[in-house]
Amino acid sequence: MTFPVGDTEKHTVVFSFDKFWGRLTITVDGQSVVDTVRGFSASTVKTWAFEVGRQERHAVRVEKHRATFFAGFRPQPVYAFVDDALVAQGVA
Repeated sequence: MTFPVGDTEKHTVVFSFDKFWGRLTITVDGQSVVDTVRGFSASTVKTWAFEVGRQERHAVRVEKHRATFFAGFRPQPVYAFVDDALVAQGVA
């Protein structure tokens, strides 16, 4: 999932999740912000929050939701928020 951030200071955020290996990455303009491997988790919602921009700062939040059972075999909705406004959604 890719989405833009900023009005005058433009940035591109890319969210990627591989359900098979559990690798999750978030990049801003090609620079890694999150790079992790997700194993078992009791939480059904995982959230990553960070700021983007230098002169024009924006709060970015990405949420990945999963089902309680057999999550690896079900769609996992992903929501992206910029300054608390939903700007993109997809499925992992």
